[in-house]
Amino acid sequence: MSMQRRIAVIAVALALVLALGWLALHDAPPAGGTAPGATAGATAAAAAASDAHAAIQRIVAQAQIVPIDGIIEVRPLAGGRVLRVLVHPGDRVGANQLLAEIESDLQSASVKQRTADLGAASERLKLAAEGVRPEEQAALTAAAEAARQQAELARDRWQRQRQLLAQRFVSEQAVIEAEHDLQAAEARAREADLRARAAVSGGRPQEVEAARHQVTSAHAAVTEGAVALSRTRIVAPIAGVVMTRNVNPGDIIGTDVTTPTLFRIVDPDRIEVRFEVEELLAARLAVGLAVQFTLPGRQAVIGRGHVIRIAPQVEKRSIGADDARIRADSLVRPAWSDFVPEPGTAKLPMNYRLEARVTLDPEKPPSVQ
Repeated sequence: MSMQRRIAVIAVALALVLALGWLALHDAPPAGGTAPGATAGATAAAAAASDAHAAIQRIVAQAQIVPIDGIIEVRPLAGGRVLRVLVHPGDRVGANQLLAEIESDLQSASVKQRTADLGAASERLKLAAEGVRPEEQAALTAAAEAARQQAELARDRWQRQRQLLAQRFVSEQAVIEAEHDLQAAEARAREADLRARAAVSGGRPQEVEAARHQVTSAHAAVTEGAVALSRTRIVAPIAGVVMTRNVNPGDIIGTDVTTPTLFRIVDPDRIEVRFEVEELLAARLAVGLAVQFTLPGRQAVIGRGHVIRIAPQVEKRSIGADDARIRADSLVRPAWSDFVPEPGTAKLPMNYRLEARVTLDPEKPPSVQ
């Protein structure tokens, strides 16, 4: 190699050495400082610790809008053919509003017959308590008065016969016959008087009591018939909105346990949120903890509330567990919260899915509810 090429190579090598030295001086940390790699590691560790602390202080759980009063299932209490159905899903109904009607000819006829039987029993009780009619009472009273007068005449005749016997104008046989006539007349007078008194005072106590029992039985029969008739009218047990309708005019329905639910009704104005906390975090739940609600996968808060009650046991997951294996293997602890929507939030329908973010109390140690 020529001398000029050697000088050029040496010059390039010196330039590289100088450049590396300059870079080393500028990248060196200041006195008492931390190397860049160490600074990045410390920052990551602090962030991880912060995230872990935040995870401990907040629980995120699957949630769902549910009715406070539950879903009311309306089933038939009487069997027969459905005549008409008056509501559809989404209709708002009031308490005791007619939803559907079942044929009721037999029940109506039974009520009419039992009402007539009640009227007849009531009349029998009245007659037994009051006795005979006023006209008959007057006739019996007059007959008793006539019998009493006949007895007085018989007594006068007997007394005259005794006087004539003392004067020896009649025989002793005539006196005996007059005495027998007197006794018969007095007996007839007593009988007539008793009949008149019975007509005024009414029937015997046993007859009156029996008639009263018949009236009570007839009343019960009418009530039973009225209940059977009312069961042909299917009404709403609460005010709310019809969720489902499973009956149509012309359907034949029964009253056994296999009969399907005809209607499902819910009150959309009385709602709460049910959420499910994983078993490992369930012990941190407590009544009164604050809860924020967001849409699944979103950060914007759409509602707030507080834990109002907690289930005393863990159970299988029911929210977001479409896979049967996951549903069977994953245990959660249900809890409930009230729900106050944020301003501008639309009204949420039943069974609407949410995420619940429960803020834990850092000063309260974990405890089993």
